Formats: sequence, C-alpha cells, structure tokens
Amino acid sequence: MKAGVVHCRCSKCYSVPARKRVRKRSSGITLLSLPEEVLLCVLQYLSAEDLLSIRAVHSQLRDIVDNHSSVWARVSFRDTWPSPNTLWLFERAADKGNFEAAVKLGIAYLYNEGPLLSDEGRADVCGRKASHFFSLAESLRSLTADPFIWVFIRPPWSPTGSCCKAVVFDHLKAECANNMERRGPLLHCLAKVLQLFEDDEKRSEAISMLEESSQAGCLQSSYLLWQHSRKAAIADPGRYLQCVRTLRDYAGKGCWEAQLSLAKVCSSGNPLGLESKACSDLVAQLFSSCNPASRPSSQEILKQGIKDSMRYILVDWLVEVTTMKDFTSQTLHVTVGCVDRYLALRSVPKGRLQLLGIACMVICTRYISKEILTIREAVWLTDNTYKYEDLVRMMGEVISVLEGNIRSPTLLDYGEVLLSLLPLERRTTHLFSYICELSLLYSALATPPPAKLACAALLLTRALHHYAPLWPTLLADYTGFSKQDIVPLSVLLYVKCFSQDVPKDYRHVSLTGVKQRFEDEAYHHISKDKVMDFKELCQILEIPEVEPQMEPPSPTGQPADIHTFLASPSSDSKKRRDDSLQAHRGSFVATPTAELSNQEEKLLGDILDWSLDTSCSGYEGDREEEGEGEREDDCEYEGGLDPLTDAGERGEHCRALSSDEDSFCEARREVIKDSQGQEPVSLSKDLHSSGYSSVQSVSPSSTCSSSSYSSSLRPGFRLLVPMQRPRGTSSKQVKRKNTAAHSGCEVEREEEEEEYSASAGFLSL
Repeated sequence: MKAGVVHCRCSKCYSVPARKRVRKRSSGITLLSLPEEVLLCVLQYLSAEDLLSIRAVHSQLRDIVDNHSSVWARVSFRDTWPSPNTLWLFERAADKGNFEAAVKLGIAYLYNEGPLLSDEGRADVCGRKASHFFSLAESLRSLTADPFIWVFIRPPWSPTGSCCKAVVFDHLKAECANNMERRGPLLHCLAKVLQLFEDDEKRSEAISMLEESSQAGCLQSSYLLWQHSRKAAIADPGRYLQCVRTLRDYAGKGCWEAQLSLAKVCSSGNPLGLESKACSDLVAQLFSSCNPASRPSSQEILKQGIKDSMRYILVDWLVEVTTMKDFTSQTLHVTVGCVDRYLALRSVPKGRLQLLGIACMVICTRYISKEILTIREAVWLTDNTYKYEDLVRMMGEVISVLEGNIRSPTLLDYGEVLLSLLPLERRTTHLFSYICELSLLYSALATPPPAKLACAALLLTRALHHYAPLWPTLLADYTGFSKQDIVPLSVLLYVKCFSQDVPKDYRHVSLTGVKQRFEDEAYHHISKDKVMDFKELCQILEIPEVEPQMEPPSPTGQPADIHTFLASPSSDSKKRRDDSLQAHRGSFVATPTAELSNQEEKLLGDILDWSLDTSCSGYEGDREEEGEGEREDDCEYEGGLDPLTDAGERGEHCRALSSDEDSFCEARREVIKDSQGQEPVSLSKDLHSSGYSSVQSVSPSSTCSSSSYSSSLRPGFRLLVPMQRPRGTSSKQVKRKNTAAHSGCEVEREEEEEEYSASAGFLSL
C-alpha cells in the first residue's frame, strides 16, 4: 500500500466482513404460556402418536401428560391398532378410561389380531385379557346405554376344542361375582348370550341373570324381563294392566325400546284407561322426541369426500347382500344407519368404503339376527378385496367411533307404530316397506328425523294407493304431524325414489337392488306396479304442480374408479370361494384352539397346518349349513401339493382359526390344498368380473363338493393325496414366518408365476 493513499471500505479496496445485525427475538406466547386448563383441552384432541411427541418436547409437558388422566382418556387412536410396539400405549390409555383403546384391545385379543407374541395359540390367555378390556369398555359407558359386548361373544361357539368366546364368557361370569359395580351390564350381556342357545336350561339361566341384572339397575334387563312376562299377563286383565304400567315406567326412564312398545300398545288400544286426548299425546310424545341431531345430515356425509353416487352404490350392494343372505329389512336399516353415523364423524377413503359397509353389516347381524354374517364370508363377499384382519380392525373402528351405540330407532320402528294405529292392506304394507328401503339409497333422505320420514312415507303410500282421507285426524292426533307438515317431505320421497334417474355402475347397468328385491312373490311383486305420474300425485295431495328442483345424482366417475370402488365375487369365483380364502389364510386372524407338539409339526408341517385351518376353528359354529347346495357335478377340484416349508419354520405353523369362521365338512378338506399356492385376484384386476351386481342367492357355504376320487379316500389321508394341477396356473410356495404376532403375522410368498391370458379373469383351478 502506498503512503498517503486513502482507501475506501468498498469490497475492492478493503475486504472486511460486514457485521450482521441480529434481530432481537420478541417474547411471543408459546404453548407453555397457555393456562394449564387450555393446554389440557389442546392435548385431549391429539392422536396417540402426537401426544408422545409432545411429551418428549419439554419436562413440563411430560408432567402434564403423565399426571392428568383426562388426556389419556380422550387421546385418539384413529386408524391405529394394538401391536407389540404400541401395546403399552393402548393399555395405559384403557386403564385411564379411554373407550377406544379398551374396545380395540378387547377385539384384538379375542381375534388374536396383533398384541400377543409369546402367548400365541393360547385361548385361555387371550380370553382372559379380552374379557378384562371388554368389561372395562362397558364400564366406561353411561348406565342408560345399551350393553354391547355380548355381540362379540354370542353363539354359535366351537363345539370342539378351546373357544376364545367361551373363555371370555366364563371370565365375565366370574367377574360378576366379584365386581358389584359392573354387575348390571355384564349380567345383561351374559344373559343375551345364553338366550341365543337352544338349550332350555341355558335359557332359564338367562332369565335368572336378567333378574339379577335388573336388580343391579340395568334398565335394558328390566325391559327384557317385561317382554318375557308379557305373554303370560295378556290372559289376565289385572296382570296386563300392571304390565303396561310397568312398561310406562321403563319408558319414562329413557328406554327407547320401551317407548316404542308403549306407543304400539296405546295405538292398538287404551289399556291404561286414559282419556283419548291423553292417550294420543302419549304416542305423539314419542314422535316429537325423535332427536334430529342424532341423524347425520347429508352435508356431514358429503364433506367427508363421499359422493351421493358412491353412497348409493354401497347401499345398493348392501341390499343385494341382505337379499342373498335373507336378512330382515330391519338389519339393513340398522346397517345403513351405522354407516351414515360413521361417515358423519370420520372420513373414509373411497377404497375402504365397501369395507366399512360390510363391517357394519357383520356387527348388525350379530346384534339383530339369529343367523349371522361370518367374518370369513364377509371377506368373500368383497371378492377378497380385503383381508380377514382388515375387517376385524374396521369392526373395532366402527364400535369405537359409534361408542358402542349400535342400535337406534329406525324408520321401520316408527312405521310399525303407524301401522298398528291404522293398519293397511297387505299389498299396501309392502309398498310402504318398498318406499322405506328406497329412501335408504339417498343421502338427502338420511337427514330428516326417522319419525317424520315414516309419516311422510305413509302419506305417500296412501296417496299412491288412493286411500281416503289421505291423512286422517287419528294420524294427526297420534303423531303430532299435520298433513301440511309432511307433504313437502312426501314429495321429496316421490321425486327421489320414483322420478330421478337411477345411477349406473361401471358397466352402465342401472343399480336396482331394492327394485329387484321387491319383485319377489313374497312382496306381491310390488315394485313391478306402475307408479302414478307427478301430476296426478299433486292433484291427490292438493298442491301446485311444481316439482322441486333437485340436483341430479353426482356422476359415478370413470369406469375404472367404479371398478375399484366396489367388488363382489363373480359367478366363477363363487365356485372357488374355499380355494381363494385359503390362499389368504396365512395372514388371517385367529383365535387359537389347539397346539401341536414339535413331533406333530415336523411330521405334517404345512399339510397339518392347513388341516387345522378347516377342522379346528375356534368358531366352528359360525358356519352355514354345510350340506346345502353341494353337488359333485357342479365342479371338480384339481390341484397339486406344493413342497413343505423348511423344517426350521414348521414348528411355528400351528395356528387355529378365529371363532368367527365357517368350518368345512370333512368331505371338503382335500380341496384346501389346491389353493395353497394361489393368491386371489382382486376385482380391480379382473377384466371380466361382473361387479357387485353379480351377487346372487349363492352362499359360499353352497360351494361344490370335491371330486368323487378324493372323497372316496379315508379322511385321515385325503390331504396327502397329490392331484395334478391344470396347466396355466401359477405355482406358489407359501412360507410362514414366526406367527407369534398372531393374526397380524406376515406371510412371505415366493412366487413363480406363469403368463396367462387376462381374459381368464380369476385363476383357474
């Protein structure tokens, strides 16, 4: 640098790093600055995973989470299932009063789906833990709530071996003697289970349990006792009067079933000797007390991403399942009600909407029907789109979201009150039922209260069959609805059910499951009758001919979308139901019923394992009639046995089926090996599947029997007889990993698949 030269401080002359200004951070409000009461409200709405993350942030947050039970009682386990890594989290939340955690733990232990590792195959351990968490879940509900845990342990039970349901029943029975606090609801559940047996001794024991439960304060048990004693009291006027007074007391305490029964009694007569006005007011109170808030609005359903057409397709498919299995209309109504209530609270991806529907039907058939829809058959009805454990977990999600409230008054319940008040001709009654089922298809008709919708359906029915007067004074007095109150809803019913275009599936075929259901002779072919046009209806209703502007049903989307949205077994796959199920059985859940010695496992390996899958089910009673529809000439099974798995893995193969599965008759055991190496093809990949509308009155239990060659062999050696596999089928070797993770265990498949034409649809046998 030259002397006397002054240099500036620019970047060229004097390179000095510029001093950065650091802004002072303003003292803002953090999460820890909130009052503890506000912070607790925030933490209660976190998921379990987020709660653990928050807990690890700061010691103050850790202390709040650990020391407040309300946080654990409200934490959400949405789309989370008990596993070995999260078991402690579920158990801690359940012990702190979390209903969702208790329900999922109870179902998980009952079906061996997830939690246990070392106790694989022990029904007594699973049953003991399942009974503990079921009892805990029941104790977390209000005293007026209808007990629900009996739905999961109800018969049929396994006639042989250990049944996890029976173990749960025994432990709950023992708990009733020691725990007086939970005695009422638990005794009610045990009595409901015993009432479903054919044994007179068990039914008399059920009555004794109901009496004890009623004395412990269970209102539902008191109502069941009233139903039992009603028949004997009808013959004696004095006893019948006292019986009706008792019913009125139960109705006043909030039992909705008692309220409906009281309304029917008062509609068909006046046994209490009340004045006419007082009697009509008593029934009208039932119709006015129907809470609209309990019905999900169409906006609540649509905001979850479910289109009208998607819901329509699902309900139409449930109608076909109901028809195929000969379930009652009440079962269908309760199922759709559960679906709507769930959709109003939780969003469901389109690909799992069918899983939600069939899970609700599995639950509702157990609650209402004597004949149930087994989990195994429900999986088959979806064309194996979902696995056994998927359905079990969805059942846990449904029960936890609905908080165990499965049944609520439906459209048909109020319809029975109306028909007892003013009976109709048989054919007109079928039309009323037809309109009620058509209303299930439309989300816009899920919003009105069921009491008002039943009145609107009755008014429309009377108008279509030219009844006069349309709405008599008797109906107005006993329902509290005038003709003007329900005419707009009746018009909406007509427009929705009879005027609008019916949505079509991906094959552009109209979805008319309800119409086909009521074309049966049992309903006098009522759906084939020509319906009057809108102009004539307006003249009968005495209203202007102004059809309400209704939005057309939302388009069902591209054919590919509909193809993956709903799946049912095609006519070909129905014959292969047993085979397709066994290919997935490696990942199915199980309730253990038997354990094998190491020598037995080494001797038989996979063969005995598959044999146990069919013969040692813990829920063998959950089967349909095995001999129904079996015909040797329908089809002939052929197949070959794959090599056994490695000897090191054979010792871990023992695994019995869940109690909820059908058991096959002895003549079908050789069929199972055919499908060991085959994996079912989902409907979305089947180019020739007929879609869900292909569901017919063919139960999977009515599958074809085995070939005469195989059936002629002795049962003990049938599975050891190799048969030739047809060409073109894929050969797969199934290796099971350590199945200690119960039904949630993974199945490792080493596949060597041959190319075959896509037109085959499903794998040929």
